[in-house]
Amino acid sequence: MQSLIYKVFTRKYALSLQADALEYLSGIIEQNGLSTADATRWLETVADTWSKREGMYTERPLVQLEPLKELVAAVAAGTESGPAEGVVLADSSNSNGSGSDLFSVISAYDVPPWWYDPGKKGFVHPFEKADILSSAEAKAALFRQRYDLIRQRVMRNENFTPISFSDQEKDRFYTLSSIDSLQGRDGEHFLLFGMLSQLEEGKLFLEDKAGSIELDLSEMKSKHASVNGLFTESCFVLVDGYVEDAVFVVEEIGLPPPEARDRTRAAFPNTNLFGGNAPLRTEAQLREIEVSNDGGIIILSDVWLDQPETMAALRTLFEGFSHTAPPIAFVFIGDFSSTPFVAGSGDTAKYRDNMAALGQLIGSFPGIARTSHFVFVPGINDPWGQGALPRPPLAEFFTRRLGSRLARATFTTNPCRIKYCTHEIIIFREDLLKRIRRNSVLPPTESTEIAKHLVRTVVDQGHLCPLPQRIRPVYWAYDHAMRVYPAPDVLVLADRFDSYSVNYEGAQCINPGPFSAGDFSFFMYYPVSRTAQYSRIPRQ
Repeated sequence: MQSLIYKVFTRKYALSLQADALEYLSGIIEQNGLSTADATRWLETVADTWSKREGMYTERPLVQLEPLKELVAAVAAGTESGPAEGVVLADSSNSNGSGSDLFSVISAYDVPPWWYDPGKKGFVHPFEKADILSSAEAKAALFRQRYDLIRQRVMRNENFTPISFSDQEKDRFYTLSSIDSLQGRDGEHFLLFGMLSQLEEGKLFLEDKAGSIELDLSEMKSKHASVNGLFTESCFVLVDGYVEDAVFVVEEIGLPPPEARDRTRAAFPNTNLFGGNAPLRTEAQLREIEVSNDGGIIILSDVWLDQPETMAALRTLFEGFSHTAPPIAFVFIGDFSSTPFVAGSGDTAKYRDNMAALGQLIGSFPGIARTSHFVFVPGINDPWGQGALPRPPLAEFFTRRLGSRLARATFTTNPCRIKYCTHEIIIFREDLLKRIRRNSVLPPTESTEIAKHLVRTVVDQGHLCPLPQRIRPVYWAYDHAMRVYPAPDVLVLADRFDSYSVNYEGAQCINPGPFSAGDFSFFMYYPVSRTAQYSRIPRQ
C-alpha cells in the first residue's frame, strides 16, 4: 500500500510525506480493509484536501503526522457509515445544507491580506500586519496594489498582448504604454492605463506608477455625450488618444475589462483570495448538498426595529416560513433604526431593547431560531458606524439578548463575506450610488439603467468603493477587504436606491432596497438555481 500512497501523494499531488505519516495512512487502509480502488479514492480525497487547506494557508510542503491526523478525523467526522467507510468524507445526503462547516461568515478583518507582486506574477503577504493604525507606507501601497491587481487582469485579457509577440501578431492586439514613454512623441496614438486624479484644481490627470499627465476630454465629449459606467476620481481606466503639448487628448475612455470568476481561479489556483477555511468536502460533494437543499437565503436591508410596522412585517415573514422548511439563512443589513444613533443619549437603551425585541420575535418560531443562520451587518447610522471602512460589528452590549435566542447568530463587519458550499457572497451596506453619481466626472449613458452602470463600475474596478479617500475613507491596511476579486457568485450592494437584481459577468448583483422605508421588499437567493427572487410583504 505504501507504493499506492506514494503514487497519489507524491506523483499526483507533489506532496512529500514524513515516514510516520506514511505508516499512519498505511495502517488506516489495512485496518479498514479498503480495496485498491477505494483506497485510491480515499487517498485522493485526503491529498486534495491537504493541498487546499494546508498548502494554501500555511504553505507547508511536507505532510506531517499530527496535522494529517486532524485532517483525517475532520474528513471522517461527518459520516455515519460502517468502519470500513469511516474514513470517507461525509455523504451529502446526511447534511441539511446548513451546517456550520457549510455556511461560514468572514469578517473584513479576516480576509487574507494578499498583495499582488508583478515581479513574481503572483500573490505575496504584505510587508506588515494589517492594523487600523497602520504606517504611512500602507497608504501608498493601497493605490499601488489596486493598480497592479487591475493591470495584471487587463494584461491577461484576450485583447491585449505581451511585448514578446512578433510585429505581425501585435497588430491584432492592444498594447499598453506607460506615461513616461510619451515624452517627445506628440501626435502618436497610445493606449494608457492608470488612475483618474485631480492634481490641480479643475484639471483631470491620469496617473500610473511611472508618472502623470493632464487629460483633455473635449474631443471625446464631442464624439460621445455619455459613457458606459460611472467614472470618478480614483477610478482606474483605459484611455486611447494622442499627445499634444504635454497634454493627452482623449478620444476614447473605458473601464478595465472584467474577468470571469473561473478564469481568475484558474490563474491563481492555490491562492485563497476570498477567505475562510478550505472545505473538507470535494466540490462535487458540495454541489450535491446544494441540490439536495432547495432552501434560500433571505436578504433584507434597512430593517428599522424601532418601527411597529417593521416588527409586524417581520412577524408575517417568519410566519410564512414557519410552515415550510426553514431558509438556509437570514441576512439582516442595517440601519436597524430609523434615526441615526447618537452616543450618550437615550438611544443606547432603546437600541438594545429593539434588538432584544427582535430576538424575542424570532424565538417565538423555534424551528427557524434553531435551524437557520442569522447574519447581522451594521449600516451607516448604527453604533459605532461613523468613520472609515470597514465598519466593526455591532457591540455585544447591544446584541447579547438577541444572540442568546438564536442557535446560529453572527454579528459581523461591513462589508463581510459569506461562504455557502460552493457559493461566495460579498455583502456591503453603503449608499454607494448617490455618492458615486455626485462625484462622477463624466455623465453615464442614459439608455442604460443606472443600476447597471453601478454594478459594472464596482465589478470592473474590483473594489466595493472606488472613491477618493477624502470622499469615502478606507483604513489603509484593510483595503484588501474591499476587493471584489475574483468576482463573487453573489454581490449584495445594499443601498437606499430602488431594488434591483443584475447579472454581470456571472455575478448576481442584488440591492434588496430599504425594507422599512419602502414596501417591505426583500430578496431571496436560491443557491441551487443561482437565481434571486424579489418579494415583498403587503402593508396592513
